[in-house]
Amino acid sequence: MDKFYFKYRNVKDVSPWSGLLNVQKLTETLQQTHNPPGSSQLVRLTNLNNSINGKDPKAMSKSELKKLLNSVVHEFNQVDDKYKEESLPIIANCIIKIGGVQEATLLSVLQHPFVSSLQAPFIDLLHRWRNSSSISDGEAVVFRAVVKLIEKLVKSTGDTKVLPSWLFDSTFLSAIADCLTDIATSRKYFDEQHRLLLKRFTGLIGVYTDCQLRWNDNNNNDKDKLVILLGPIIQCLTSSHYAHIFTNTAQKKTKMTIIENFYLLRCPSFLISYNGSRLEETMKDLLTAMLPKYITILNKIIPLVNDWKRPTIQAVNYLLQIIDHGADRFPKTAKFVSGNLKLIDHVLALINEPLFYDNLQKKSSIKTNFMNTALEFLVNMISEPEILAHMKQASSAPIFLRLTSCKHKSLALHANNLLAYTIREEDIKAMPNSGLLLKKNIKILKTTINKKSDDHSNTEQLLETLRGLIKHDQIRDDLIKQNAIPFLLKSADILTGKSNALILEILWSLSFCDEGAAAIRSNSKFLKRIETISKTTDDEQIKKSIEGLTWTLVEKPAMLERRAKKESEEKNEATSEMITVTEEIVKSDGTKEQVTVTKPAPQANRERIFQYDIMISYCHADKELIYKIHKFLLAEGFRIWIDLNNMFGPAMSAMADAVENSEFVLLCMSDSYKQSTYCQAEAEYAFGCKRRLVPLIARPGYRANGWLGFMIGSRIYIDFGAFDFETACQKLLSEIARQSQRPLPSKATAAAQPKKPIEAVRVEPEMPVVCVEKKHEHNEKGSLAAYKDRKPAFDFIKKSMSQWTESDVLDFLFTQKFIELMPLCEMFNGRSLIKLYRMCKTQSGQTFTFLDDDLKSTYKTKLRFGIYVRFVSAVEQTLATQTPRPVKKPFIKNVPPAPHEEASPQIVYDYAPLISSEPFDLYLMFTLYLRTTTCEEDVKAMPNSGRLLSTIIESIEKAFVGKPETTTLIEQLLETLKDIE
Repeated sequence: MDKFYFKYRNVKDVSPWSGLLNVQKLTETLQQTHNPPGSSQLVRLTNLNNSINGKDPKAMSKSELKKLLNSVVHEFNQVDDKYKEESLPIIANCIIKIGGVQEATLLSVLQHPFVSSLQAPFIDLLHRWRNSSSISDGEAVVFRAVVKLIEKLVKSTGDTKVLPSWLFDSTFLSAIADCLTDIATSRKYFDEQHRLLLKRFTGLIGVYTDCQLRWNDNNNNDKDKLVILLGPIIQCLTSSHYAHIFTNTAQKKTKMTIIENFYLLRCPSFLISYNGSRLEETMKDLLTAMLPKYITILNKIIPLVNDWKRPTIQAVNYLLQIIDHGADRFPKTAKFVSGNLKLIDHVLALINEPLFYDNLQKKSSIKTNFMNTALEFLVNMISEPEILAHMKQASSAPIFLRLTSCKHKSLALHANNLLAYTIREEDIKAMPNSGLLLKKNIKILKTTINKKSDDHSNTEQLLETLRGLIKHDQIRDDLIKQNAIPFLLKSADILTGKSNALILEILWSLSFCDEGAAAIRSNSKFLKRIETISKTTDDEQIKKSIEGLTWTLVEKPAMLERRAKKESEEKNEATSEMITVTEEIVKSDGTKEQVTVTKPAPQANRERIFQYDIMISYCHADKELIYKIHKFLLAEGFRIWIDLNNMFGPAMSAMADAVENSEFVLLCMSDSYKQSTYCQAEAEYAFGCKRRLVPLIARPGYRANGWLGFMIGSRIYIDFGAFDFETACQKLLSEIARQSQRPLPSKATAAAQPKKPIEAVRVEPEMPVVCVEKKHEHNEKGSLAAYKDRKPAFDFIKKSMSQWTESDVLDFLFTQKFIELMPLCEMFNGRSLIKLYRMCKTQSGQTFTFLDDDLKSTYKTKLRFGIYVRFVSAVEQTLATQTPRPVKKPFIKNVPPAPHEEASPQIVYDYAPLISSEPFDLYLMFTLYLRTTTCEEDVKAMPNSGRLLSTIIESIEKAFVGKPETTTLIEQLLETLKDIE
């Protein structure tokens, strides 16, 4: 390699930048200037150069090229160091000849020693270019020749693995990275003397951009191969040079300068082509620094939009692509933009310019490409609720409607997608034929699905558009009228992955309509297929949609029917009960008379006691506000059901249980809420169950319409967007009080409640709590393997569960194949296991989450829901089949009045418990007595019945002072008393 490490400097007599291919003239000049007469080595070099010049590169065969390169290597190995400067133009000439051969011929010498030896001199040239004010003309010729050869090498093959390895060597890439850093911080590259070298260096960055694009297409593991260049590229894009060049580029110029091309096109292209592991972090840092600057740039140039020529349109195109890069994968991008909504205004203004929408082409063009980029950017932004609301308020739907007729397929897809999510109910009503919009989308969808392409992106986008459109009642009705459901059902059998999940969600949305539900329910083949898929698929979104479909089509109607039947029976039972009473009437003569009459019994005030005061129905996109409301209501003493971390277990049944056991349902309305099929299912069921609905507006400016507007009707809603948080919360409390017509729970009462308000959240439940202590020394590596080798004894079979030892509990779990639960129950005796079982029964979701989180954090293993359900069932069955131990019946005895009490003609009763019993037995004994048929009469006969409860609690505390189960037993006893009061 050292034989070709030439340093050629200070050649003054050669015309600068005389042309990359004018090497022959340069060589002759060098020979006249430097070659002493009679030098045999110089003669040989001259002959070699003549030999190179005599070759026609396009006609050169593989063997001829290899022979030529061998002779070049041989000759230069014979050259003394003092002639290396004279050899430089010959090397440049050879490089140029290589670059001119046919691609297949060139690929045959990629690993030739001559090609490999180019690395060191080129690295030296990069260092000299960066560290010196300029380099010589001869060095510049070699610099440009090497870059052009690299460009030709990469262009000649689709497989980057066959390229010379030094192109991706860290030493070579570091030299390029240093140059990029210097360009970002120095203004010397703006000078004319660096112009052509910067042009070739820009081409080198383009070569690596092309490589990254290939790696993305091939989905291989090389995506971080050029990550060493990423940081310096970001330095260029965040430098003061970038903004200065952008805002000072003349709007009317038709061609970019080299420095403009580097900053405004080439650096953005490299970033956009990168999809490696550091992309999310990189985009976060870039957007944090640059979003306000981008808006400042657009503020200056958009007023001059009618003067824009190709360079400005390209620059703005790449600016939008920078912001949008990775936005389809990283929601934080849209979140950043939501804090800079002026950017959305600028993009909407640009796509509404005649300069662009009047010049759209079926094929790619500079203006069509710009519009496509702008629309794709907006498509990726509307997932952020604030941006979607802002676009709706800007009445942007007519802009997108105009673009749906565009002949450019990708642009039209984006326009339809944006229209589906920004169009308002009043816009649809104002359309002369809304069915035509749907018909066109269905037609395109049919054509796309029938093509059976490996690229599913168009199908997915069309389905996302349809999903948005059918959220509008009129469009949904049009779809049913056009008999499109059979097509969707057939497509569900064909599509896979995300497309299948989308079409199942669409069918779920259609099932809320009676006609849609009937059409889907009539296809028994489809119903059987989704039942099979739900048991085999690992796709959570598909599972969720199938569960929702099954719930809406089968389970929900059955549950509502049973509920209505039960209410009717209760009402009939109440009204059919007749009583005979004696009443006093006044006759016409003024005398009174007692008469006996039979009439319906007055209905007792059977106010239902709910498990939860409030269920909060909301979309997770609005969680920031909803979590604050949830926290406020908890502090006010309400028992709340809320899904904080997405539903665990069977989602629809858990939701239904929450609705049925909640007195109020808060409907947290927003665009995101209305678009969510799951939220619609919650709201529809709450409406069907006749729960007390309290609508609140979670996003400023939102107004309910469509199915949500129908459901809300004339109800009073609380607008959290119009009032400050405290004022809105007080209005919420007032509305709850108005509907309930009874006082709200006080904070003091809430503090005295024996249980924390129940929430469907993935957090550790508070008291009562089973203390799960793990013996980590048994299993230091956090593995369950040690528990699988247990040799159980079967002593636990002979005992009641309350008498089980810690070893008995583990033996029980092992024999039932509950290996996952064994490490969590290592310190459990039988009574602890019973307490855990009761927690599973009363707080199923919380307890499952608590156990699952504990198992994952310590043993890196997930608790399967099926294991959890089988555990509860096994304990329940074991308790039911065990013979209860004999319990001495508590007795009632006479208790004389205390000295300070007056004698009473009534007998004073007190409770005399057998305090020698075990804690759990004592609790069972109290419960058994309180539930006997004579308990009510005994209590009524007592002049001070409160002493019964105080005696019970005193007995427990006296027997079990200092024991942790005392509090739990008292709480459970209070629950028992509450049940039978």
